[in-house]
Amino acid sequence: MIDDLLAELGEQLEVQRVTLRLPAEDSVFPIAYEWCAPSVHSIRDTPRLDMSKQPVVLKMVGGASQVVEDDCATASPDPVYHEMRELFGGLQAQIVTALRDDDGEIVGLLSVHDLTAPRTWSDAEQAWARETADEIRGLLG
Repeated sequence: MIDDLLAELGEQLEVQRVTLRLPAEDSVFPIAYEWCAPSVHSIRDTPRLDMSKQPVVLKMVGGASQVVEDDCATASPDPVYHEMRELFGGLQAQIVTALRDDDGEIVGLLSVHDLTAPRTWSDAEQAWARETADEIRGLLG
């Protein structure tokens, strides 16, 4: 069911990748589920980055419910962030949405990746990501 939701979101938003990261004891938010458009490589087995130092994760841990980046090339000056962008296939634009439990703890991160060009994410696209995150949150229990 989660795979279907990721595919539907990816196709609706005409992006190249959608991932769901879940907490794990041995890693900070590894990819648990991933949908990729045809001819797009998976990042599930990409060399592990320390996600705890990534600017988007820090924003989420700081309480953000969604981070929207229209142009990832200018979103952060952090070199670790740009290393991640390159490892992820030249990430150009993204929406990252937190899934939180009733206590406000992060139980997942839903990421939508456009690898083709910067783009201005519409309110409707941001809402689709949020609604999908809410659906997945319900499935996770």
